[in-house]
Amino acid sequence: MRDEIVAHARESAPQECCGLLLGDEDVVRRVLRCRNVHPTPETRYVIDQAQVFDAFRQSRDFDRELVAIYHSHPRSPAYPSPTDRAEAQWPEAGYVLVSLRTESPEIYAYRIEQHAVREIPLVEP
Repeated sequence: MRDEIVAHARESAPQECCGLLLGDEDVVRRVLRCRNVHPTPETRYVIDQAQVFDAFRQSRDFDRELVAIYHSHPRSPAYPSPTDRAEAQWPEAGYVLVSLRTESPEIYAYRIEQHAVREIPLVEP
């Protein structure tokens, strides 16, 4: 999972990439790359709602299968910005951020609830 997210971030730079992490409980089983449709993708992201709808339609229980939302910060730390915190829509999902500001990418996961941020472990099968 980490390698797929980092690869997506590198391919998208200098724009932010984004996507969904689907799985069981808190274990990621599938990375779904999504299009960033924000008008200023160098500093913001919005996941293409058509792709979210398709993932929802193909899922038996999307709320259970959505483990996390991910996006990149090409030039800033892998920590939720004030905008990321304000726009977090799924309190039950994790938010994974990858930063490319250093040679070795940084990747962290968080829960964002009512603008509060708590780091959580990254879990892979």
